[in-house]
Amino acid sequence: MAGPPQPLDVASTKFDTLSLAFADDDAASGVLHLKLNRPKVVNAMNMQMWVELTRAFELVELDPSVRAVVVSGEGRGFTSGMDLDVFAQMQKVAMDESCEGRKRERLMRVIDKFQQIISAPEKCRVPVIAAVHGPCIGAGVDFITACDLCYSDVSAIFSVKEVDLAIIADVGTLQRLPKLVGERQAKELAFTGRNFGGLEAEKLGLVLKALPDHEALMNHVGDVAKSIAKKSPLTIRGIKQTIHYQRDHSTADSLQQIRYHNAAVLYSDDLVQAVGALMNATEPTFRSD
Repeated sequence: MAGPPQPLDVASTKFDTLSLAFADDDAASGVLHLKLNRPKVVNAMNMQMWVELTRAFELVELDPSVRAVVVSGEGRGFTSGMDLDVFAQMQKVAMDESCEGRKRERLMRVIDKFQQIISAPEKCRVPVIAAVHGPCIGAGVDFITACDLCYSDVSAIFSVKEVDLAIIADVGTLQRLPKLVGERQAKELAFTGRNFGGLEAEKLGLVLKALPDHEALMNHVGDVAKSIAKKSPLTIRGIKQTIHYQRDHSTADSLQQIRYHNAAVLYSDDLVQAVGALMNATEPTFRSD
């Protein structure tokens, strides 16, 4: 009988629009750095990037050595948003069908696929941290609102840009942004499509902290990610699941969920490691799975 599948080394996979590498080029760090990598167009998200983002997050699920993911942009910024060619391709998908009902259904399926990709950080088994510098426009805002944590530097420029294309943002911003910054503030940003910087994003709660420059940003995010990667992966997964559950459920339901969850996983090897390390004033060592 064949044994279990061997873990994949996600960082060894080559992409055309992304770059992946472990922090310090060491898988033992547990921190995978995923960069949007189309710098000539400020990392505009073309169809290939959408496909490769899907694959990258699939690989993260299969590589137990990954304990945290940092997402940033190569070059001058995080992303200039959706590549305009994507809109042309979406229109072509719909126009190839003569039946109006099927045409609308095709378009709905395309939007659903984009929604799934944007939701990948939220659904990822490990924390995903966005590090934003320069432009973070349109789909970029969609993406960072689905990340667990987000930091920027003061150079960052954000915009819920879809309104200027006569489009209603439909892949996550209007669903997640109000929970982060409040309903009225989200409306103002979405109605106007105005630019706002890193310091305002920090004040609003879209980013946790606006660092003074790109180097400070990456150092800070790296430290946060490495700190998380040292914790029990089993516990980190439970924290992420529990916080997401409470967002959409009552307090009573959420308390019941955590009772069930901890009853199932509380008495783990990780608990023994953590208590032993605390008593002996040493660093615990946790399994990666």
